[in-house]
Amino acid sequence: MTVTTQSIPSSNVNRQPLHWADRLRNLATVMVVAIHVAGSVAQGNVEYDTFFWWSGNFWDSLARPSVPLFVMLSGFLLLGKDYPLGDFLKRRFSRVVIPALFWMVLYSYYNFRAKGSPANVAEAIRGIVERPVHYHLWFIYLIIGLYLVYPVLRPWIRGAKEQDYWYFFSAWAVGALLYKILWVFFGISIGVYFELFTNNCGYFVLGYYLGNKPVEGGGSRVEGIQPWRISEKQLIGVAVGLITVGTAITAIGTWWASKSYAGTFHPYFYDYLTPNCAMAAAGWFLLAKWAFNRPPLLDVEKEFAVTSFGIYFVHVLVMDWWSHIGYWQTKIHPAAGIPMVICLVTIMSFILIAFIRVLPGGQKIT
Repeated sequence: MTVTTQSIPSSNVNRQPLHWADRLRNLATVMVVAIHVAGSVAQGNVEYDTFFWWSGNFWDSLARPSVPLFVMLSGFLLLGKDYPLGDFLKRRFSRVVIPALFWMVLYSYYNFRAKGSPANVAEAIRGIVERPVHYHLWFIYLIIGLYLVYPVLRPWIRGAKEQDYWYFFSAWAVGALLYKILWVFFGISIGVYFELFTNNCGYFVLGYYLGNKPVEGGGSRVEGIQPWRISEKQLIGVAVGLITVGTAITAIGTWWASKSYAGTFHPYFYDYLTPNCAMAAAGWFLLAKWAFNRPPLLDVEKEFAVTSFGIYFVHVLVMDWWSHIGYWQTKIHPAAGIPMVICLVTIMSFILIAFIRVLPGGQKIT
């Protein structure tokens, strides 16, 4: 979400245009909006056998790969580039921290006006340090953590071979994905400290790996990464299959788990660190890489990609505004209401951020 394709040298992307990366960023941005619009329908009632609930569950399940896709795009666009450490930290953190602080202060004031908390400036500052100020701002803390690990991962990437990547992904699958299944459903805890493999680093490296993995005879290759042994058309079929299966497991698994646990909503299958979400995220990434690169970007696609970070920040305020004036996703049946509100919130957020960016200093906070 915070890295632009223009900042990456052509040698990192096999001298091919990166239309697909901007289109995938745009898709992931809409997915974030969809999660927050559909969430109250899917997670806010217990009538799991109704079309009403399934309308929310469908959109929420379909959009779950959003955050993993942003992490994967960041890995693809960053890990192939050798930045001097000081320059990297200065440029990346200024790109994230300055707008994040602005919006955290704004949301702190918003929360104070709405709920009376934080009660004073000291409490607001402590809240910014300790936890996300608003429910969607946790991503900032995640991306900062990934930037901190970049200087460690980049030298490893430079010398990694195919088997090294698969070792990394296998360890991550156990430490981040399997561990959660064992703990949530069976109460079993793995005693080994998996350290690097217990969070989102797997998506970070996976994005670089999938983004640089060519088809056989498909042009230049990144050293250490072997080409796919299937055709481009077959790869697109695999991508669609991963999206379909991953999304279906998310939706059906959430229905099953929620009905099986005393009728309360069970959030496991909605989690980003689950096999089903990883499958769908990998599918969307591959589909974009091999099917979204033609034709060239429209001007509106370029502008939307540039404003995606700002849309992420502002869309919750826009959602709340629509709600306060009496229009929300269940004003009509959510089967129609959810996609309508997704479109309204996305378009209004895009226009608002585009306007802010033409103001003095607007680009620094978006």
